[in-house]
Amino acid sequence: MIESKPYTGKVSIKGIVFEDGKIWLRKNERNEWELPGGKLDVGEQPEETVVRELEEELGFKTKVEKIIDASMYTIQKSPNTKVDVLVITYLCELIEKVGDFETMGEAGKAEFANFGTDEIISLKMPEFYKEAIRKAHKVKNVQKLPST
Repeated sequence: MIESKPYTGKVSIKGIVFEDGKIWLRKNERNEWELPGGKLDVGEQPEETVVRELEEELGFKTKVEKIIDASMYTIQKSPNTKVDVLVITYLCELIEKVGDFETMGEAGKAEFANFGTDEIISLKMPEFYKEAIRKAHKVKNVQKLPST
């Protein structure tokens, strides 16, 4: 029998925010595009984390709509060092803009831009983010059935 160990690594909470049909992304220190968000703080619920992080990074007041994805991601820090991260992604609604973009944050220099869903495929970004964006786009475009 193979002995398994419980996961004790990092957890990152990300948010998908649509504005005028486009998705806001952050360019990180690895020169990759990613969803805005950050680390889960001790004692904080994931939904609190994503709301806090989106306000810190984007300057957006948001409301969580739905959990979209949970994926394991391995970041290759160097040829001999890697970090596993559990990434939980939420679809969030933009309520209002209350601040500015955080161009210098705890993870280093960052750049922000918004992209149409058709532009995402050509961006340098992990595939699981692209899949989460596809799922969120599908949720946003589902027509609600009229209530009876």
